[in-house]
Amino acid sequence: MNKYVSKLDLDRFGFVTVKAEGLKSIEDVNECISFSNNNNAELLIARLDASRLEAVQWVEASGGILCDTLIYYELRCHHAKNSVRAIDKDDETFQLREMTARDQEAVIHIARTAFSGYYGHYHSDSRLDRRDCDATYVSWCEATIQNRGEVNKIIIAEDVIGICGFLTMKVHDDRQLELVLSGVAKRVEGRGVYRRMIRQGIEYAIAAGFKRVFTSTQIINLTVQRVWITQGFFPIKYEYTFHKWFKSDIKLQAVNEFRFG
Repeated sequence: MNKYVSKLDLDRFGFVTVKAEGLKSIEDVNECISFSNNNNAELLIARLDASRLEAVQWVEASGGILCDTLIYYELRCHHAKNSVRAIDKDDETFQLREMTARDQEAVIHIARTAFSGYYGHYHSDSRLDRRDCDATYVSWCEATIQNRGEVNKIIIAEDVIGICGFLTMKVHDDRQLELVLSGVAKRVEGRGVYRRMIRQGIEYAIAAGFKRVFTSTQIINLTVQRVWITQGFFPIKYEYTFHKWFKSDIKLQAVNEFRFG
């Protein structure tokens, strides 16, 4: 289990938020609640494997509300070496490369557009301002840009007009590559830019000797899942994301009355 006070959420929302992932038991849930109380947190964001039903139900009993369900996909690189799809002819209009410092403004602009109205676990919580929710993902992108290096990498796509897409990637210690955030300019939507960036990420992983590539999205986001499946990814697990509020008891009571009558 990993738990910490989130600086990104504090900067964006203005109150202490604890994030926790990998919870497996009731004891883990109680530990996270104690950690949140000890840090005067107003919000706990907890992520649990969907198979850990006892812990999941204890989060609910403790006042947590379900805010999204993530599905994780994986691709094993040694199986992918001979199966990466050939580049479609119309994809030749796009070039892909690693991001440089001069690309920062264009990438952030795409992120602002791509995450406007995005529906993640922040947006599912009516107690959070939707504009702040949008901005949280942009801040995440900005933080990745500022920390590019051996761990955080960014691929960009561009055409004759300019940069039209980005994909952030994170290198994990166990030689796994995670495809994290992505955005595509509206002017090129439906033209295969996202598919090209995913393929480029796979090719990078293979060339660098990674064992696996993995990624995740909301279970309702079928569009990107279809792209992953065509590139050889397969689903491996589901995770629930819960929000538990500590200093909004009146609002929480109203939510419970709405849910249970």
